[in-house]
Formats: sequence, structure tokens, C-alpha cells
Amino acid sequence: MELLFIDESGDDGLAPKSSEFYILSGVAVEDCFWKETFWKLFGFRQHILRRFGLKIDELKGEAIFHHEGDLFNTKLEPTDEKWICERLIDLICAELKVGLHIGAKPKREFLDRYPEPLRNPQKIFRQEIWREYLSRYEHHLFDQSHSRGEPQNAMVFYDKNQQKHVRSLIREFTRKFDEQSEFPGAGLIEDVIFYDSKMSVFIQLADFLASISLRILKGRRSKDEFEIPKEFIEKIKAKIGKPILI
Repeated sequence: MELLFIDESGDDGLAPKSSEFYILSGVAVEDCFWKETFWKLFGFRQHILRRFGLKIDELKGEAIFHHEGDLFNTKLEPTDEKWICERLIDLICAELKVGLHIGAKPKREFLDRYPEPLRNPQKIFRQEIWREYLSRYEHHLFDQSHSRGEPQNAMVFYDKNQQKHVRSLIREFTRKFDEQSEFPGAGLIEDVIFYDSKMSVFIQLADFLASISLRILKGRRSKDEFEIPKEFIEKIKAKIGKPILI
């Protein structure tokens, strides 16, 4: 069984000053590799402690790029934060037995499809990207079921600070069961599990990947302390393996 940890970048609002993209970012780890993956991520934080004398409780993407969060008021230089970013990409691409599932939707493309005003457009936009994202992830599980010859399923973990509108959308997938399908047990199961991102290195990793995905789409942001080298962008794109836009 896979465990899919999801976080986001941007917001699902459609006001003129809202983010250009809404990005859902997921890190999937098979349950048999859960502990091994956790300890590799924990070991990376111990490496940061030894190198910089810095104990980090929450390592999130925008904090690395903008010198915020647990990195604020530290003596880290942009070159140090760039090192953290690059080493984390190397860890993801070379050592962690995880799958990366990213889905980004440009708001302008959505608005251009509906020239007439919509009732509650933000809700429609949010539902659209979540359904497309979860549908694409379930297709991944169905493909795995065919290749392994037995049903593959997954549980979803999500940042509890964002839980207001998500549970009903995920239940659309977890509450389906088609006895006539080739693998009726395949797909998303149970209810979504809400985690505090401060307590989950996996949700923080999903947050980091969402920040990376934004920079794959748009390049360096105006407040960034450093730019991701092209070779590291190519590494993470190869690990993702699919188009980011949905």
C-alpha cells in the first residue's frame, strides 16, 4: 500500500492578486519503505545540525528560498540555503524510494474557459484541480495493479490547516468500489488523514516539492535568495516523470 502525503503551493483563490498557479504536490511512499524513508529524511536534518549547528523542526520550501520560518534570524547565507536545496533534491532523486505526483493548474486558463461569471468560481476551480489530480493518481494505482497482478491502493495524508474543503472531494474517490472491475480493490481507501505539517517530514517534503514545481514553471521568484541550477531542475523533472500541468 502507498501512503500519499499532499501539500500545496499558491492558493485556490481567483482574485487578480492571487497566485498565478495552484499546485498540488504529493510524495508517495510504499508502507514497507515508510520507516527507511523517514530515517533518511531525519538523517538529512542531522546533517544540517552538524554542518550549520541549526536544529530544524519544520523545513518548508518557501522558507528555504526566502530565508523564513525556522531559517529566519539564523546566520545562514544564500549559498547555505542553496546547498540545503540541492542536497535535498539529490536525496529525493537518488536515495528516497518515493514517487512524486505533481499537478498544477493555471488560473488564467480556467477563467478563460468561462467568459460568463460563475456562481462560486473558487469552489469550481478547487474541485476541478483536486478531481483531476486524484484521478491521475488513481490511474497510477491502476497501472501498478496491472503490472503487479494484484490490487494496489493508497491512503491520503494532508496538512490539517487546509482541511476545510478537501474531505468531501477525497471521499468521492475513497467511497467508490466497482466489483466488476479487473482490480476492484485498487485505488484510494479510507478517509483522508489530516496531519499537522510541523509534525510530518513527509508533508514538509511535499511542500518543498510544490515550491520546486512553481520554479520549474516560472523560474526564479522575485524574493528568492538564490536560483536552482538547471541540472537540479532537470533531475527533479526526470524523477517526476510526467507533465506538471493538468
